[in-house]
Amino acid sequence: MLKILTLICALIGLLAAISFETWIRSRIVRNETSAESYAEVKSRKSEFWSIQYVPLIIILTLLAVVLFVFVGHLNAAVFLGGAALCFVSVITGASTVVTGSISSSSTAVSGDIRNALKTAYRSAAVMGLSVSSIALVGLGILFFFLKRDQLVDLIASFALGASVVSLIIGLSGTAFSGAYALTVRSDDFTDYTGSFIGSGADLVETYILSACSAALLSGVAVDTSGVMSTFSATSAARYPLIVYAGGIIASIIGIMAYRGYIVKRPAAGLTAGNIIAAVLIAAVAVYFSNDLLQSYVYGICVSIGLLASLISGEASKAYSIDGAVFKRFLPDVKKTGVSQSMIYSLSIGMISVIIPAVLTTTAMVIAYMFANFYGIALAAIGINSMAAVNSAVRGFSINTASASDIASVSDPDAESPNPADVLLTASAATDSVGKTYSGVAAYVTLVAMYTALSVVANNPAINLLSTPVFTGITTGAVIVFVCAGFIIRSIRLTSQVLGARMSDSFDPEKRITALRGIFPLFAISLLVPLAVGAAGGVNGLIAFSCSAAVTGMCVIFTLNNAGRHYDRLATETLGTIIKVMVAVTLVFAPLFMKFGGIF
Repeated sequence: MLKILTLICALIGLLAAISFETWIRSRIVRNETSAESYAEVKSRKSEFWSIQYVPLIIILTLLAVVLFVFVGHLNAAVFLGGAALCFVSVITGASTVVTGSISSSSTAVSGDIRNALKTAYRSAAVMGLSVSSIALVGLGILFFFLKRDQLVDLIASFALGASVVSLIIGLSGTAFSGAYALTVRSDDFTDYTGSFIGSGADLVETYILSACSAALLSGVAVDTSGVMSTFSATSAARYPLIVYAGGIIASIIGIMAYRGYIVKRPAAGLTAGNIIAAVLIAAVAVYFSNDLLQSYVYGICVSIGLLASLISGEASKAYSIDGAVFKRFLPDVKKTGVSQSMIYSLSIGMISVIIPAVLTTTAMVIAYMFANFYGIALAAIGINSMAAVNSAVRGFSINTASASDIASVSDPDAESPNPADVLLTASAATDSVGKTYSGVAAYVTLVAMYTALSVVANNPAINLLSTPVFTGITTGAVIVFVCAGFIIRSIRLTSQVLGARMSDSFDPEKRITALRGIFPLFAISLLVPLAVGAAGGVNGLIAFSCSAAVTGMCVIFTLNNAGRHYDRLATETLGTIIKVMVAVTLVFAPLFMKFGGIF
């Protein structure tokens, strides 16, 4: 019965995505300007995807061979299955990257700003619904048709496949959109194709990894329940999928609740949709917690994650919205120059770490008190169960920013209220909120993965002053900043090639070869964890994962709220890289448990 229920909810999510996509296409105001913009964005989308296939094929092939030789042939097959699932879900959801911004901009320029805002929101929801629904189908196949022992052996490889694809697409997206932002001309518009697709890749990665962490910790649920034999580890592993299924339906209801609001507060009403979805998900989680696991505490852990995410998102407005507490004294760029504004923005970002850090840590501690390590995994499940509606908020910010650029080019002299200004205001009001949702989801999922690694490694005692552990802690912290540096480098290299493309000297047959700047990040993400394991064994891996997760969390939340000069380095880039590194440690931990490390 649960298999059928999960599949039905996933299919409903896909049908809703198709319905929204059809509605969005009908919103485009057909004229010469919108036709030109549509063709340009479509061309940029094709250009983006054309540079994905070669690195995807090369890296996936190499990793599949490594898994086949050192881990097992089934692990290699499941790894490729996770990669295919991630790619299909992202490329399906990315269908609205063209229609979303064009529909919003053309509708706004025609004077219907309310429908323009609703269009931007629903087009972003297509990505969230597509990703979560397709991912749920893939997870359902694994969780319902494999025995738990098989699932535990294979699930980390499946997660790694999804993570690698997310890494490639997410990093490419950051370089692509960041480069356009640096090279855009006054008569052109910034390209947000990469940002939109990258956010979807990050979403599906976190969605899958949290479910995998819960499966690895399902045995802990039984061992620490206090009511042994009343439920099985198999039931504990499958419970998160029921929460995910309920999350899809709840997200559709929350998405439908947003109708578009007044010009002065164009982002008003988005929070209501998230609250509606969260309440419905909590109700589903609590009901099935008692039904499957004979206790309400597991549903409470899910609800705690939901609450921490919602409060963190709302609190982030204090650091991001003009006129809010911390933005009130932001220097005027025209009077003081860009440098002082950047310095103050960075200070705001650093201060902003305290709210999500305290909230998420408190939530995880409470979840641990209720259900041990399994409770932390369920807190992550709660946050990620809102994937569709959270993606709608994140994508709404990206779509309205893109639509604002297009509207300013197509109708620069529009009368008040200027559509471009209204769309830009809507984007600014939700930008930090959407990124905070993604950051909180990534952080709690990373902690769940780290605890799963500890359990897989039989929870060894760790001496902080031992050589392997201290080396792992230092490496995990340092590598976060090294990756940030390479991300900046890849954006710079890509912008140079895009700048050449806009000049007469550019060869139109030449692809954006400057994306080679992201290849060092691939190597770092895959090889550094293996080097740490080889040097320090499984204790070094655990220390490395913990340090990278905590340091990465601080850096991500800092950059999220530090303004447009820094935020491209955050969730969809650093967060993705760290999740890949921890996924690598999970896959190869048994190998290092067997052979140990040099130290």
